[in-house]
Amino acid sequence: MPADRRPPVVRHRARTGRLVVVLVALACAAVAVAGLTRTDEIAMRVVAPLTDGGRDRPTTDRPEPGRPEPGRPEPGRPSSGGPRPTHSGQPGPDPAAVVADEAYWVSTAQLTCTGDGAGAIAEARIVGTGLVSVHPYEANIGARAMVAAGGRYLPMVRRYVDWYLSRLNSPDTAGVDGTVYDYDYDPVTCAGRFQQRPGSPTVPTYDSTDAYAGTFLSLVAAYARADPAGAPASLGTPAMRDGLRRVADAIGATRRPSGLTAATPTYAAEYLLDNVEAQQGLTDYAWLLGAVLDDPAGAAARGAEAAAMRDAIEAVLWTGSHTPGLYAVAADHLDPSWAVWYPDSLAQLWPIMAGLGDVDRRSALWAAFSAHWPGWEDSIPQYGAVSPDHDPNASVALAAARAGDRAAVDAYLRSSQTRWVEAGRPPPWTVDDSGFRALAAQVGIGG
Repeated sequence: MPADRRPPVVRHRARTGRLVVVLVALACAAVAVAGLTRTDEIAMRVVAPLTDGGRDRPTTDRPEPGRPEPGRPEPGRPSSGGPRPTHSGQPGPDPAAVVADEAYWVSTAQLTCTGDGAGAIAEARIVGTGLVSVHPYEANIGARAMVAAGGRYLPMVRRYVDWYLSRLNSPDTAGVDGTVYDYDYDPVTCAGRFQQRPGSPTVPTYDSTDAYAGTFLSLVAAYARADPAGAPASLGTPAMRDGLRRVADAIGATRRPSGLTAATPTYAAEYLLDNVEAQQGLTDYAWLLGAVLDDPAGAAARGAEAAAMRDAIEAVLWTGSHTPGLYAVAADHLDPSWAVWYPDSLAQLWPIMAGLGDVDRRSALWAAFSAHWPGWEDSIPQYGAVSPDHDPNASVALAAARAGDRAAVDAYLRSSQTRWVEAGRPPPWTVDDSGFRALAAQVGIGG
């Protein structure tokens, strides 16, 4: 697969062929800006500086009335990091406190200014006045932490949903309707612009269209489940229905003869991760149409579309894999190996999270992953390194939760509390890691 493509979650970290650019950008930022900085992987741009490990209170995104204070969960939730017995007998964070803390951290990444960027969720908490980078894929998953926490966070989720729908391309530069670009925003004025494709100052970019759309539809369905009384009216307006339809249609716009979707209209790679997320989004959208929006015909059509994608994943990426017992990473990458952390091994976790294949297959995949990559729970921050030792691994924790490995989830929540959370969630941690960590903890409390 081409060197400048990375599937979701770690796409934004140390892209092969772009790592040198990132490291040079970091060096330039150190000279140009006092304090630590985050850099966007696409260009040498400096975004909001993270001082003191990112734990300083944001200066431009102060909590709104009703927004929890830093380190203080919603009323009725346990305080952050409260000990709980784990299966190993060692104390660990209370899962409910993990959900509350991750929701708060994501909320500090949301733009509260007035303008085009209002409601957008940046890669990390906003500190200072520098430009912030918004990647919809990361934001879609990060917002799931706020859905999991519920209550006062739900209006924040709705503001993000409104931002996403307001940014739908009609069409984009490839002629596809319903896609969304990556953006840079000024967190004070909310003024911003799309990020540019590498090598072109005028062509906007997105990392995928199928996965952006799929994770967004799953977010909206989760939001509806969290607010069953208000969802029919909130999501049932003509404008909202039309926007959701356009997002769903963007998935089908890149469908290939295999039945799988291409990552973008101009990039034909048919990735396992993207297709799992796209079919899950369509599945969730079908539920939303039938259970919330009173559209049984639409629900049946979208459900059939999702089922066809699942069949294609099974035929092309499971049965068609050249390595028995592993999914192919992509339709043109049919030789996955457990010896390769990324993308080969990590890709096996997405079908586990989505419940694809029977329970025996999912259990075998998780057992094999655990055997080949012991110690993934104890990763430590190191920006630019893509490895089990230095990735945040929150997505792995969610796979462990879905696989029923409570001991592994407990171990990760305990270790990540010390190594990542109490360290200020340094890069490469982004809002999607908070979303995955919250969802893993939510499984632990019956969510």
